[in-house]
Amino acid sequence: MPTVRAAAAPSGPSRLPSLVLLGVLWGALFPITRLGVEAGANPFALVTVDFLLAAGTAFLLAVGLRAMRPSALSLLESAALGALMIGGINLPLFWGEQFATGGAAAIVYATSPGISLLVLLAARRVPRPSAVRLGALALGLSGVLVLSLAAGSGGPITDGWGLAAFALGATCQGIGAVLISVRRPHGEERWGQAAQFSGAAAAGLATMGLLSAPFVVPTAEPVLLSIAYMGIVSLVIGYTLFFRLIRDAGPVAANLVTFLNPMVALALGVLAFGESFRAVEALGLLLVLAGLAVLERPEPPPGQPAPRTPGPSSLGS
Repeated sequence: MPTVRAAAAPSGPSRLPSLVLLGVLWGALFPITRLGVEAGANPFALVTVDFLLAAGTAFLLAVGLRAMRPSALSLLESAALGALMIGGINLPLFWGEQFATGGAAAIVYATSPGISLLVLLAARRVPRPSAVRLGALALGLSGVLVLSLAAGSGGPITDGWGLAAFALGATCQGIGAVLISVRRPHGEERWGQAAQFSGAAAAGLATMGLLSAPFVVPTAEPVLLSIAYMGIVSLVIGYTLFFRLIRDAGPVAANLVTFLNPMVALALGVLAFGESFRAVEALGLLLVLAGLAVLERPEPPPGQPAPRTPGPSSLGS
């Protein structure tokens, strides 16, 4: 079985810009998709249509760019990975938000870097990280907790079923990122992405069948906006960045994007809706940024001083 790809050399470019961009793209997804659900779209139907749009867009890009097509077996494997990770992340999220708040989702999904790390450690694919890096992970997670509690009214926990759904989604994200790093050490290209989105769409249709969910997707403008944003921006562009982060920095580092979602929600609230920026939110923001700053620094071998050149960390690579 292939090993997990090592992180880029310290002299290479920082992964932080890609991580921030992905955090913005995925963080803005929550309020935009809520528009579609509030306009009458069934959550499973909405996300399944998004998967189908993403699969069609990735297929057209693969054909238009004349990408090399992998074997049928490789495409089937990509479809299975997509059903597990892309479907496994988004379907529980869309279902769980009917019962628990977005703040609860942010907190639970922010455990996915830790889940990836536990899987890698159990498989003995990475050395145990230092106490400093483990502390930085905990620091970032505490910042997510503070931001999510500050944004919620009456606390983030509203229903156990919603929290269970989020836990399932976070587990799929943590394990799925590790599997992709192992099975696709050189990255997932256009044909593989199209297969992954197709596998996610199949998972969505199967879930709707099991739950007897109605396939209701109104053609109102908020629904169409939601579909266009998630199908093309969040899925096609977002997962292209995510797969590259997994390839270049490892599954744990790529999943640090979950630390940024509450920060994006906070920025949208302040800039777009004129919400106040309070001291508790400043504290949460500082905790997340401090954790990311430590994790962004390369870790030297034991007994050597830390290098001054910034670069991707080796945590979970």
